[in-house]
Amino acid sequence: MSNALTPANISLTPPATRVSAPENLTVFARTMGTREIFDIRVSNLSRSGMLLECANVKFKPPFRENTLLELELKTSIRGEPRRINCLAKVVRKSVDSSAARYGIRMIHNDEQDHMDWLSMITALEKDTSLAAD
Repeated sequence: MSNALTPANISLTPPATRVSAPENLTVFARTMGTREIFDIRVSNLSRSGMLLECANVKFKPPFRENTLLELELKTSIRGEPRRINCLAKVVRKSVDSSAARYGIRMIHNDEQDHMDWLSMITALEKDTSLAAD
């Protein structure tokens, strides 16, 4: 029997559900171990990461693929302040004339921060589904 990949034996994992970032979400990012901090806009979020965007291409963060980042996220969900600290890895970068975009994967090094992240995403997913109804 052949081990060739065919449409019948390929299992595709659907992409993570993305939600819009709340307007009150602030993300401060820096390359791990450095001092320079960048305040970056978040385009969207998912359980596994987020898409960061810097509209000022001339002064974009020096993040390359595989760069490890230290992140501090500040927001409030349903009136409750949240602050989440974590590590992340740049898994994708694209630059065009309007913006630099960084796809990052979250790496949670603290259980409470991980739970806060999932709680924030769950609340945003619920808000999104309620708005769609």
